[in-house]
Amino acid sequence: MFKTIGFLFFTLIFYSCEDNTRISSCFRNSIATVPLDLNNPQLNGVLTPTGSAKITGGMQGIILYNGATLGYKAFDRKCPKFDCNTPMSFDGQRLKCVCDDSEYSILTGEPLPQGTDACFAREYTVTRNGSSLRISN
Repeated sequence: MFKTIGFLFFTLIFYSCEDNTRISSCFRNSIATVPLDLNNPQLNGVLTPTGSAKITGGMQGIILYNGATLGYKAFDRKCPKFDCNTPMSFDGQRLKCVCDDSEYSILTGEPLPQGTDACFAREYTVTRNGSSLRISN
């Protein structure tokens, strides 16, 4: 009797759970590690908070962003909806897919407006060691 009640309780709990996980990335690519030197003049834009630079790598290039207290952020310029062969643009505040006018947060990669079910922009890991940055999966 105890086993039956326990089984029914577990089954009820299991089936009452709802999957609310959002798709954080529709990309399944791996990239070669991109080493960067902050002393490189190409990266002068990222030395100041909210500064950015376009660099090679990823699928269609990478936007490197200085998120100040959030650290460095790196996003692929490939449109997450895969409906565009043109790299996303960056206006200093958000990434924008020029083919369908979809926009993404530079801080999280989340589609804007927030709460939509679209895929996030592809974010890479940025590791800093002194004046060196490393962008990887």
